[in-house]
Amino acid sequence: MPTEIVQPKVYLRTFALLLLLLVLTVGANFINLGPFNVAAALTISIAKAALIILFFMEVRYSKPLVWLFASAGFIWLLLLLIFTETDYQTRGWSAQNWRGGTNGQDHVEFNNPASAKP
Repeated sequence: MPTEIVQPKVYLRTFALLLLLLVLTVGANFINLGPFNVAAALTISIAKAALIILFFMEVRYSKPLVWLFASAGFIWLLLLLIFTETDYQTRGWSAQNWRGGTNGQDHVEFNNPASAKP
């Protein structure tokens, strides 16, 4: 439990800031930022998540151990996003590498032995 008593105006300000970020998210959706659309959306969503964790979940007033585990959650999320983006960006590489090894075919066919006719 937090030892500090949080005033209701802190929650109201946080809520107002979350609504402002929501409006910013919707507004950014209508602006074509090119390749930065995803970066802008992720930045805004991380800011919203940080506000919720810090104020509504009261991590801001908690012990260092709680901060450690909250930070570990963010680091895990960052790792998942990095690995997902790495996988997505390297999808085309495997098609180029396999093309020479499959006698000019664009794909590798796998036969089901159960469906083979004797």
